[in-house]
Amino acid sequence: MRNGAILAAGTALSLAIAAQPAFAQDTAAAASPAAGNGAIADIVVTATRRETSLQSTPVAISAFSQATLDRQQVKDVTDLARFVPSLQFNQQGDQSAVLLTLRGIGNDSAYTEVADPEVAIYVDGVYSPRAQGASVLMYDMERVEVLRGPQGTLFGRNATVGALNLTTAKPVLGEFSAYVEGVAGSYSRLGLRGAINIPVTDTLAVRVSAITDRHDGYADYQQAPNVPGVSPSAFVTSGQKYYAADQQSGRVSVLWEPSDRFSWNLNVEGYKDTGTPVTGLMQTPRSGQKRWSILADTAPEQDRWSVNIRSTMDYNISDAIQLSYIGGYQKIGGTTAVDSDAGVLPPTGPNTPGGAFQENRTVWSRYEFQSHEVQLKSRGTQTIDWILGAYYSHEKNAIRFDIDQRNGYRNGTFSWAGSFIQSDREIDSYAAFGQATWHVTDGIRVTGGLRYTDDHKKDVGGRNVTFGGSPCTPEQSAPGGACTTGIFGQYPDATAAELVSLLPGFGIANNDVKGKWDKITYLARVDADITAGMLGYASVSSGFKSGNIQDNAGLTDPESLTNYEVGLKSRLFDNRATLNLAAYYSDFKGYQVNQAVTNRDANGNVISSQLVTQNAKGAKAYGIEAELNWNVTDHDRIQGSATVQKTKLDELQSIDARLYNNSDQGKVAELKGNELAHAPRFSGTISYEHDFDLANGDTITPRFTTHYETKSWLSYFNGDGNPFVNPNLTGTARGVYGTDFDRQKAYFRSDASIRWQKDGGKFLVEAFVQNIENKNIRTNAGSFGAPATPIFLSVLQPPRTWGVRARANF
Repeated sequence: MRNGAILAAGTALSLAIAAQPAFAQDTAAAASPAAGNGAIADIVVTATRRETSLQSTPVAISAFSQATLDRQQVKDVTDLARFVPSLQFNQQGDQSAVLLTLRGIGNDSAYTEVADPEVAIYVDGVYSPRAQGASVLMYDMERVEVLRGPQGTLFGRNATVGALNLTTAKPVLGEFSAYVEGVAGSYSRLGLRGAINIPVTDTLAVRVSAITDRHDGYADYQQAPNVPGVSPSAFVTSGQKYYAADQQSGRVSVLWEPSDRFSWNLNVEGYKDTGTPVTGLMQTPRSGQKRWSILADTAPEQDRWSVNIRSTMDYNISDAIQLSYIGGYQKIGGTTAVDSDAGVLPPTGPNTPGGAFQENRTVWSRYEFQSHEVQLKSRGTQTIDWILGAYYSHEKNAIRFDIDQRNGYRNGTFSWAGSFIQSDREIDSYAAFGQATWHVTDGIRVTGGLRYTDDHKKDVGGRNVTFGGSPCTPEQSAPGGACTTGIFGQYPDATAAELVSLLPGFGIANNDVKGKWDKITYLARVDADITAGMLGYASVSSGFKSGNIQDNAGLTDPESLTNYEVGLKSRLFDNRATLNLAAYYSDFKGYQVNQAVTNRDANGNVISSQLVTQNAKGAKAYGIEAELNWNVTDHDRIQGSATVQKTKLDELQSIDARLYNNSDQGKVAELKGNELAHAPRFSGTISYEHDFDLANGDTITPRFTTHYETKSWLSYFNGDGNPFVNPNLTGTARGVYGTDFDRQKAYFRSDASIRWQKDGGKFLVEAFVQNIENKNIRTNAGSFGAPATPIFLSVLQPPRTWGVRARANF
């Protein structure tokens, strides 16, 4: 299907719906969206950097209030993905990062210290550059918006394929209110959250909110192997398990409105995560072992924290013009230790060869970010709505990341080790933007926008400290010698030069590099009121992500995306239903794809390891998205979303580092025509709930949700081998290892809850169960032991869980 065909199909579908008299609104008879009578109330969004109604905003956008998030059991963005068309995610344990894709596009392996995400995350208008920002708990929110398609003019940096826009609950003047909520459930889950709104004066209010949520790990420990000469004490059989959560966050928000002209919103938020990281588990467990289990010889460690300050000042210069300043500061840091081999190759003796042990450790990390944005925009009713702005951000990153490898297990003979130290990696981003909407008539609007972005990146003093074996004496190379100790986080405060002097056999490679990239992105859009309650739009827009600086002191070229889209937003059945449709075609150029590459010699010994970023020629993605919200009766509600999409990778030749040595040119695969990762041809979610009104005024509401996806690939390699060259090949004929290890099968995943409410929701109790089918849903595909004996691993979404929640509003 070509882009013209899919856009024509979307337009035809829009016109067909508009032509149905049973669904069209009559102006005189239509109830106000907020007037009751079962009508769906307006949702206010800020996709255009001003407050507008969701149904009158010509952007593909999903919006959720905190109440909706609660009903859907959404705690963070990983839960949100089930309810947003085209949104998918992957999890990366080494950096505790959540990697997002929209419409099939997004770097599935964008390790957080190397690459920025293609899906931008904003909290209260402040950009969050690190992928860890996606894991922050969604609590006490005013709303959550997911904008699909490039947001390259108003949101700018890295909003290449979309943006996640989080708006926290603001203080309310002149009102005292509070709530408290507790949750308990499976895997010893315990959580507590609440908020209090305090009116200090007529012009000043403070809101304090906090949350804590924890549960035990999902992955059990396997017993240590009983092998002569192998120490059982080297294996982890008790203590905190992998996939555990222990998160706390608190936020203080202040609203000051000393006059009708000026307002200041300021909030400070802290976050801490002392749970455990995720890690790969065997796709095919050994006989007698459970899927949710690991033969671990590295205990999980995690201590992640962040501090955020966000400030928005609005000053009404006149009734027609507003000046705004949006400033933010964020600092993220922490440590992590992960068992990367997952015990897939148990030792057969004390000197088992092959590098079957790997520990990845973030010894320390610090990401410091500040941003400043000034906006001047029109307000009120104008013939032309306009906004002008200037933006600057500065990010300084530092990290030490260690890899240790042994033969057989932790106490086996030495294989290889390396420490990757970034002492000063900086990013400066400058931008200027403008956008205007001309109200041609009362029902037709034309919008145009431009943004100029100029990004500067540099790595000063970045060093790779890796084992080379020289000059090690035979005595130092013997088991237990100075050249066989590895690193294991030793000397955490040492510089790279000091580390080399302390570790014989290690050498230094420099990462000093800098790059500069700039780009103009644009938006052109027309939208029109087709009938009362029905909006149609068509747009062409572009997005941009600057180039990368790599661990090998190299540079990667930037990415750009051009998106063509038509959409329809409609109110149906006397405002009891909303149906939103979007059809798009995206042309992606310079796609940055990453791999963690480990090279080995003929005996399986590691020679080197590094992260490599390539530019594919690009990719294509096209599809149709739909969202439905329907109050069928005063007691019955249906919500649904669905995506039909197709993705295709342009020219890229690469070696799958999960399976083969990067130096093995005989394993270069032509990936042209392959599908992108996390892009099922169809995915959809539907929810139904019914209110049972009791005689005493209480309400009981059962709710059921099911999500379905067709099969999808977990990497752009689409399995081993090249099905594009010979599509008639099947199974293992496509390659030595076939395709099943790299493909998530089609699946249903369902959730259910039942909620009791008293006094109009002042008190409620809810019981819920998630992933009723207990499906093993993979978010990525990796391997360990390549190239000799690769064993396939995957990070999994949570298994079946259940819980009970209680809440009181005051």
